[in-house]
Amino acid sequence: MLSEEGRASAEDDRGETGSVKRVATLIPSPHGGEMARLQAEIAALKHENGLLQEKLNAALDGTGICLWQGTIPTGELRAFNLQNFQAGDMAPHFDQWSAKLHPDDRAHAMGSYFAHLEGKTPFYEAEYRTINPQGEVTWLWDRGRVVDRDGDGKPLRIMGSHIDITQRKAYEQRLAERANSDALTGLLNRQGFGKAFAQLQPQGAGALLFIDLDDFKGINDQLGHACGDLVLQQMADWLRLIMPGSALCGRYGGDEFVVHLHRDVSSHGLAQLADALISRMHGYVPKPGCPQRVGLSIGIALWEEEPLSFRQALEVADRAMYEAKARGKRAWYLLQV
Repeated sequence: MLSEEGRASAEDDRGETGSVKRVATLIPSPHGGEMARLQAEIAALKHENGLLQEKLNAALDGTGICLWQGTIPTGELRAFNLQNFQAGDMAPHFDQWSAKLHPDDRAHAMGSYFAHLEGKTPFYEAEYRTINPQGEVTWLWDRGRVVDRDGDGKPLRIMGSHIDITQRKAYEQRLAERANSDALTGLLNRQGFGKAFAQLQPQGAGALLFIDLDDFKGINDQLGHACGDLVLQQMADWLRLIMPGSALCGRYGGDEFVVHLHRDVSSHGLAQLADALISRMHGYVPKPGCPQRVGLSIGIALWEEEPLSFRQALEVADRAMYEAKARGKRAWYLLQV
Protein backbone atom coordinates (compact mmCIF):
# COMPACT_ATOMS: atom_id res chain seq x y z
CA MET A 1 0.00 0.00 0.00
CA LEU A 2 1.50 3.47 -1.03
CA SER A 3 1.58 6.39 1.44
CA GLU A 4 0.59 9.93 0.42
CA GLU A 5 4.28 10.83 0.44
CA GLY A 6 5.05 8.10 -2.02
CA ARG A 7 2.32 9.26 -4.42
CA ALA A 8 3.52 12.95 -4.25
CA SER A 9 7.11 11.97 -4.94
CA ALA A 10 5.99 10.07 -7.98
CA GLU A 11 4.08 13.07 -9.33
CA ASP A 12 7.08 15.44 -8.79
CA ASP A 13 9.50 13.10 -10.55
CA ARG A 14 7.06 12.66 -13.45
CA GLY A 15 6.92 16.42 -13.93
CA GLU A 16 10.71 16.89 -13.99
CA THR A 17 11.93 13.98 -16.01
CA GLY A 18 8.85 12.62 -17.79
CA SER A 19 9.46 9.24 -16.18
CA VAL A 20 8.08 7.75 -13.02
CA LYS A 21 10.27 7.17 -10.05
CA ARG A 22 8.24 5.14 -7.57
CA VAL A 23 8.95 5.71 -3.95
CA ALA A 24 6.69 3.52 -1.81
CA THR A 25 6.40 2.91 1.87
CA LEU A 26 4.72 -0.40 2.91
CA ILE A 27 2.09 0.20 5.58
CA PRO A 28 0.58 -2.90 7.25
CA SER A 29 -3.11 -3.47 6.32
CA PRO A 30 -5.48 -3.06 9.24
CA HIS A 31 -7.17 -6.32 8.03
CA GLY A 32 -4.04 -8.48 8.06
CA GLY A 33 -4.68 -9.88 11.53
CA GLU A 34 -8.28 -10.79 10.60
CA MET A 35 -7.10 -12.66 7.48
CA ALA A 36 -4.57 -14.66 9.48
CA ARG A 37 -7.23 -15.52 12.03
CA LEU A 38 -9.64 -16.74 9.31
CA GLN A 39 -6.92 -18.87 7.74
CA ALA A 40 -6.18 -20.41 11.12
CA GLU A 41 -9.89 -21.15 11.67
CA ILE A 42 -10.17 -22.78 8.24
CA ALA A 43 -7.17 -24.99 8.97
CA ALA A 44 -8.65 -25.91 12.36
CA LEU A 45 -12.02 -26.78 10.75
CA LYS A 46 -10.35 -28.95 8.11
CA HIS A 47 -8.45 -30.76 10.83
CA GLU A 48 -11.62 -31.24 12.88
CA ASN A 49 -13.48 -32.49 9.79
CA GLY A 50 -10.73 -35.01 9.17
CA LEU A 51 -10.99 -36.25 12.75
CA LEU A 52 -14.77 -36.58 12.44
CA GLN A 53 -14.36 -38.55 9.20
CA GLU A 54 -11.89 -40.87 10.94
CA LYS A 55 -14.33 -41.37 13.82
CA LEU A 56 -17.15 -42.10 11.38
CA ASN A 57 -15.05 -44.63 9.50
CA ALA A 58 -14.00 -46.23 12.79
CA ALA A 59 -17.67 -46.52 13.80
CA LEU A 60 -18.57 -48.08 10.47
CA ASP A 61 -15.63 -50.48 10.37
CA GLY A 62 -16.81 -54.09 10.28
CA THR A 63 -20.47 -53.19 9.84
CA GLY A 64 -20.51 -53.43 6.05
CA ILE A 65 -22.24 -50.04 5.87
CA CYS A 66 -21.56 -47.69 3.00
CA LEU A 67 -22.78 -44.09 2.96
CA TRP A 68 -23.41 -42.74 -0.53
CA GLN A 69 -24.60 -39.63 -2.31
CA GLY A 70 -25.87 -39.22 -5.83
CA THR A 71 -26.18 -36.16 -8.05
CA ILE A 72 -29.30 -37.04 -9.99
CA PRO A 73 -29.03 -34.77 -13.08
CA THR A 74 -25.47 -35.98 -13.83
CA GLY A 75 -25.78 -39.49 -12.45
CA GLU A 76 -22.57 -39.08 -10.41
CA LEU A 77 -22.24 -41.29 -7.34
CA ARG A 78 -19.91 -40.85 -4.40
CA ALA A 79 -19.24 -43.29 -1.56
CA PHE A 80 -18.03 -41.99 1.79
CA ASN A 81 -17.18 -45.34 3.32
CA LEU A 82 -17.21 -48.77 1.75
CA GLN A 83 -16.22 -51.63 4.00
CA ASN A 84 -15.54 -55.10 2.58
CA PHE A 85 -15.10 -53.72 -0.94
CA GLN A 86 -11.89 -53.14 -2.86
CA ALA A 87 -11.02 -49.60 -3.91
CA GLY A 88 -12.67 -48.74 -7.19
CA ASP A 89 -15.50 -51.28 -6.83
CA MET A 90 -18.06 -48.56 -6.15
CA ALA A 91 -19.51 -47.49 -9.48
CA PRO A 92 -18.88 -43.72 -9.86
CA HIS A 93 -21.94 -43.32 -12.09
CA PHE A 94 -25.54 -44.46 -11.92
CA ASP A 95 -25.29 -46.32 -15.25
CA GLN A 96 -22.29 -48.30 -14.04
CA TRP A 97 -24.06 -49.16 -10.79
CA SER A 98 -27.15 -50.39 -12.63
CA ALA A 99 -24.98 -52.46 -14.98
CA LYS A 100 -23.58 -54.36 -11.97
CA LEU A 101 -27.01 -55.39 -10.73
CA HIS A 102 -27.86 -59.08 -10.92
CA PRO A 103 -30.21 -59.63 -13.90
CA ASP A 104 -32.87 -61.17 -11.64
CA ASP A 105 -32.81 -58.16 -9.28
CA ARG A 106 -32.42 -55.26 -11.71
CA ALA A 107 -36.13 -54.60 -12.31
CA HIS A 108 -36.91 -54.58 -8.59
CA ALA A 109 -34.01 -52.29 -7.59
CA MET A 110 -34.48 -49.85 -10.47
CA GLY A 111 -38.24 -49.78 -10.01
CA SER A 112 -37.92 -48.88 -6.33
CA TYR A 113 -35.32 -46.20 -7.10
CA PHE A 114 -37.33 -44.42 -9.81
CA ALA A 115 -40.58 -44.71 -7.86
CA HIS A 116 -38.96 -42.67 -5.10
CA LEU A 117 -37.53 -40.08 -7.50
CA GLU A 118 -41.03 -39.62 -8.92
CA GLY A 119 -42.37 -38.99 -5.41
CA LYS A 120 -44.42 -42.19 -5.25
CA THR A 121 -42.69 -43.48 -2.12
CA PRO A 122 -41.26 -41.69 0.95
CA PHE A 123 -37.87 -43.37 0.46
CA TYR A 124 -36.01 -45.79 -1.81
CA GLU A 125 -35.36 -49.29 -0.45
CA ALA A 126 -34.29 -52.55 -2.06
CA GLU A 127 -32.41 -55.79 -1.45
CA TYR A 128 -30.42 -56.90 -4.47
CA ARG A 129 -27.30 -58.65 -5.70
CA THR A 130 -24.37 -57.09 -7.52
CA ILE A 131 -21.79 -58.90 -9.63
CA ASN A 132 -18.19 -57.64 -9.79
CA PRO A 133 -15.84 -58.16 -12.78
CA GLN A 134 -14.55 -61.39 -11.19
CA GLY A 135 -18.08 -62.79 -11.13
CA GLU A 136 -18.40 -62.62 -7.34
CA VAL A 137 -21.91 -61.95 -6.04
CA THR A 138 -22.63 -59.56 -3.16
CA TRP A 139 -26.01 -59.06 -1.53
CA LEU A 140 -26.86 -55.47 -0.49
CA TRP A 141 -29.66 -53.86 1.47
CA ASP A 142 -29.94 -50.34 0.03
CA ARG A 143 -31.96 -47.38 1.30
CA GLY A 144 -31.96 -43.69 0.36
CA ARG A 145 -33.96 -40.48 0.23
CA VAL A 146 -34.00 -37.38 -1.99
CA VAL A 147 -32.53 -34.51 0.02
CA ASP A 148 -32.66 -31.65 -2.49
CA ARG A 149 -35.12 -30.61 -5.21
CA ASP A 150 -35.23 -27.60 -7.51
CA GLY A 151 -37.99 -24.99 -7.68
CA ASP A 152 -40.08 -27.25 -9.91
CA GLY A 153 -39.79 -30.17 -7.53
CA LYS A 154 -37.35 -32.13 -9.66
CA PRO A 155 -34.91 -34.22 -7.58
CA LEU A 156 -31.33 -32.97 -7.50
CA ARG A 157 -29.52 -34.99 -4.84
CA ILE A 158 -30.15 -38.28 -3.11
CA MET A 159 -28.35 -39.68 -0.07
CA GLY A 160 -28.47 -43.07 1.53
CA SER A 161 -26.62 -46.11 2.74
CA HIS A 162 -26.29 -49.74 1.88
CA ILE A 163 -25.26 -52.71 3.99
CA ASP A 164 -23.49 -55.86 2.86
CA ILE A 165 -25.92 -58.65 3.81
CA THR A 166 -24.15 -61.47 1.94
CA GLN A 167 -23.48 -63.46 5.11
CA ARG A 168 -27.07 -63.08 6.26
CA LYS A 169 -28.36 -64.32 2.91
CA ALA A 170 -26.01 -67.30 3.02
CA TYR A 171 -27.31 -68.15 6.49
CA GLU A 172 -30.91 -67.83 5.30
CA GLN A 173 -30.11 -70.10 2.37
CA ARG A 174 -28.67 -72.74 4.70
CA LEU A 175 -31.76 -72.55 6.88
CA ALA A 176 -34.01 -72.89 3.84
CA GLU A 177 -32.06 -75.89 2.61
CA ARG A 178 -32.35 -77.55 5.99
CA ALA A 179 -36.06 -76.82 6.12
CA ASN A 180 -36.61 -78.25 2.64
CA SER A 181 -34.25 -81.23 2.69
CA ASP A 182 -34.34 -84.63 4.37
CA ALA A 183 -31.55 -84.91 6.93
CA LEU A 184 -31.05 -88.65 6.44
CA THR A 185 -30.93 -88.91 2.64
CA GLY A 186 -30.08 -85.37 1.55
CA LEU A 187 -33.04 -85.41 -0.87
CA LEU A 188 -35.84 -82.87 -0.80
CA ASN A 189 -38.37 -83.50 1.93
CA ARG A 190 -42.14 -83.36 1.39
CA GLN A 191 -42.29 -79.60 1.84
CA GLY A 192 -39.25 -78.89 -0.31
CA PHE A 193 -40.42 -81.21 -3.07
CA GLY A 194 -43.84 -79.58 -3.19
CA LYS A 195 -42.27 -76.12 -3.46
CA ALA A 196 -39.82 -77.18 -6.17
CA PHE A 197 -42.60 -78.90 -8.13
CA ALA A 198 -44.74 -75.75 -8.05
CA GLN A 199 -41.84 -73.49 -9.09
CA LEU A 200 -41.04 -75.56 -12.18
CA GLN A 201 -44.44 -74.92 -13.79
CA PRO A 202 -43.64 -77.35 -16.61
CA GLN A 203 -45.42 -77.17 -19.92
CA GLY A 204 -46.41 -80.25 -21.86
CA ALA A 205 -45.63 -83.80 -20.80
CA GLY A 206 -44.60 -84.70 -17.26
CA ALA A 207 -44.54 -87.62 -14.88
CA LEU A 208 -44.49 -88.36 -11.17
CA LEU A 209 -43.14 -91.61 -9.74
CA PHE A 210 -44.40 -92.62 -6.30
CA ILE A 211 -42.09 -95.28 -4.85
CA ASP A 212 -42.83 -97.42 -1.81
CA LEU A 213 -40.36 -99.87 -0.27
CA ASP A 214 -41.97 -103.30 0.12
CA ASP A 215 -41.49 -105.13 3.44
CA PHE A 216 -39.35 -102.31 4.84
CA LYS A 217 -40.88 -102.74 8.29
CA GLY A 218 -39.25 -106.17 8.50
CA ILE A 219 -35.80 -104.61 8.06
CA ASN A 220 -36.35 -102.27 11.00
CA ASP A 221 -37.87 -105.01 13.14
CA GLN A 222 -35.24 -107.69 12.45
CA LEU A 223 -32.07 -105.68 11.81
CA GLY A 224 -32.75 -102.42 13.64
CA HIS A 225 -33.35 -98.87 12.55
CA ALA A 226 -29.68 -98.24 11.82
CA CYS A 227 -29.84 -100.85 9.06
CA GLY A 228 -33.14 -99.40 7.88
CA ASP A 229 -31.48 -96.00 7.58
CA LEU A 230 -28.79 -97.53 5.37
CA VAL A 231 -31.47 -98.92 3.05
CA LEU A 232 -33.10 -95.48 2.75
CA GLN A 233 -29.74 -93.84 2.04
CA GLN A 234 -28.96 -96.48 -0.58
CA MET A 235 -32.29 -95.81 -2.25
CA ALA A 236 -31.51 -92.10 -2.38
CA ASP A 237 -28.12 -92.83 -3.98
CA TRP A 238 -29.76 -94.96 -6.67
CA LEU A 239 -32.22 -92.18 -7.48
CA ARG A 240 -29.32 -89.76 -7.96
CA LEU A 241 -27.51 -92.30 -10.13
CA ILE A 242 -30.37 -93.54 -12.32
CA MET A 243 -32.64 -90.52 -12.72
CA PRO A 244 -31.82 -87.76 -15.22
CA GLY A 245 -30.04 -84.71 -13.86
CA SER A 246 -33.14 -82.56 -14.46
CA ALA A 247 -35.34 -84.80 -12.28
CA LEU A 248 -36.64 -83.72 -8.87
CA CYS A 249 -36.09 -86.45 -6.28
CA GLY A 250 -37.47 -86.43 -2.76
CA ARG A 251 -38.26 -88.51 0.28
CA TYR A 252 -41.96 -88.10 0.83
CA GLY A 253 -41.90 -89.68 4.26
CA GLY A 254 -40.98 -92.93 5.96
CA ASP A 255 -40.14 -95.43 3.22
CA GLU A 256 -41.81 -93.46 0.40
CA PHE A 257 -39.98 -91.55 -2.33
CA VAL A 258 -41.17 -89.31 -5.17
CA VAL A 259 -39.57 -88.36 -8.48
CA HIS A 260 -40.77 -85.70 -10.92
CA LEU A 261 -39.67 -85.81 -14.56
CA HIS A 262 -40.48 -82.94 -16.89
CA ARG A 263 -38.17 -83.36 -19.90
CA ASP A 264 -38.29 -85.95 -22.68
CA VAL A 265 -40.95 -87.96 -20.87
CA SER A 266 -42.33 -91.10 -22.52
CA SER A 267 -44.00 -94.27 -21.28
CA HIS A 268 -41.11 -96.33 -22.68
CA GLY A 269 -38.47 -94.21 -20.90
CA LEU A 270 -40.42 -94.31 -17.63
CA ALA A 271 -40.66 -98.11 -17.84
CA GLN A 272 -36.88 -98.37 -18.24
CA LEU A 273 -36.23 -96.16 -15.22
CA ALA A 274 -38.69 -98.08 -13.05
CA ASP A 275 -37.24 -101.44 -14.10
CA ALA A 276 -33.72 -100.20 -13.30
CA LEU A 277 -34.73 -99.18 -9.76
CA ILE A 278 -36.59 -102.41 -9.08
CA SER A 279 -33.64 -104.45 -10.35
CA ARG A 280 -31.19 -102.60 -8.11
CA MET A 281 -33.28 -103.11 -5.01
CA HIS A 282 -34.02 -106.74 -5.83
CA GLY A 283 -30.31 -107.64 -5.65
CA TYR A 284 -29.58 -105.48 -2.63
CA VAL A 285 -28.51 -107.21 0.60
CA PRO A 286 -28.96 -104.82 3.54
CA LYS A 287 -26.63 -106.80 5.76
CA PRO A 288 -24.26 -109.70 4.97
CA GLY A 289 -26.00 -113.05 5.58
CA CYS A 290 -29.37 -111.36 6.02
CA PRO A 291 -32.26 -113.25 4.37
CA GLN A 292 -34.49 -110.20 4.51
CA ARG A 293 -34.97 -108.47 1.17
CA VAL A 294 -36.62 -105.20 0.24
CA GLY A 295 -38.60 -104.65 -2.95
CA LEU A 296 -40.09 -101.64 -4.67
CA SER A 297 -43.63 -100.90 -5.79
CA ILE A 298 -43.75 -97.91 -8.13
CA GLY A 299 -46.79 -95.97 -9.24
CA ILE A 300 -46.39 -93.66 -12.23
CA ALA A 301 -48.64 -90.75 -13.21
CA LEU A 302 -48.09 -89.55 -16.77
CA TRP A 303 -49.63 -86.48 -18.39
CA GLU A 304 -48.90 -85.33 -21.91
CA GLU A 305 -50.68 -82.01 -22.36
CA GLU A 306 -52.30 -80.21 -19.43
CA PRO A 307 -49.85 -80.08 -16.46
CA LEU A 308 -51.03 -81.42 -13.13
CA SER A 309 -50.54 -79.87 -9.71
CA PHE A 310 -48.45 -81.81 -7.23
CA ARG A 311 -51.56 -82.91 -5.33
CA GLN A 312 -53.29 -84.09 -8.53
CA ALA A 313 -50.22 -85.94 -9.76
CA LEU A 314 -49.66 -87.56 -6.35
CA GLU A 315 -53.24 -88.85 -6.21
CA VAL A 316 -52.84 -90.53 -9.60
CA ALA A 317 -49.40 -91.95 -8.79
CA ASP A 318 -50.64 -93.24 -5.42
CA ARG A 319 -53.47 -95.15 -7.11
CA ALA A 320 -50.99 -96.59 -9.58
CA MET A 321 -48.64 -97.66 -6.77
CA TYR A 322 -51.39 -99.58 -4.97
CA GLU A 323 -52.25 -101.25 -8.26
CA ALA A 324 -48.61 -102.38 -8.53
CA LYS A 325 -48.77 -103.84 -5.01
CA ALA A 326 -52.01 -105.60 -5.83
CA ARG A 327 -50.23 -107.28 -8.73
CA GLY A 328 -47.69 -108.89 -6.44
CA LYS A 329 -45.34 -106.06 -5.39
CA ARG A 330 -41.85 -105.50 -6.81
CA ALA A 331 -43.49 -104.03 -9.88
CA TRP A 332 -44.56 -100.76 -11.45
CA TYR A 333 -47.86 -99.55 -12.85
CA LEU A 334 -48.52 -96.52 -15.03
CA LEU A 335 -51.68 -94.41 -15.25
CA GLN A 336 -51.90 -91.86 -18.04
CA VAL A 337 -54.15 -88.81 -17.64
